[in-house]
Amino acid sequence: MALKGPEDFCRSYGQAMLDKSGSAIAGHYLFPYISFTLGHVHSFEDRATADTACTDQVARFDRAGVGTDIRLQSARCEPVSDDAALCHLTWEVFPVNGTPGWSWTNVYGYRRRGEEEGFEFNVSDQEIGELLKRFPNFYSL
Repeated sequence: MALKGPEDFCRSYGQAMLDKSGSAIAGHYLFPYISFTLGHVHSFEDRATADTACTDQVARFDRAGVGTDIRLQSARCEPVSDDAALCHLTWEVFPVNGTPGWSWTNVYGYRRRGEEEGFEFNVSDQEIGELLKRFPNFYSL
């Protein structure tokens, strides 16, 4: 399998979001994968856990009325080493319930490890902060 490199990898991640596939989204993570959000730390220790969590999150977006029209607006990758980059991904969402859309930027830690590549972590304060302003009950659905 040919490695994509950080820029193409980010575009592939954007396509997985458009495809609304939790499994495809989780396929972009290296394990353990760690998410830092508003002072909380969450992790996926393995692919099976990530598949389940990402599939559940896609379903929650639908249940909450946000929907799954989430588009990658831009990606800026800053090399950290030959095998790592910080990727600033700006997303835009178009809710199905009539709530005006909005955008946010997450930072993802890209890593190439031998013949595999993926995101090791993300910082998603903007994403969840903006989501909870509009959908305060999101995580109770």
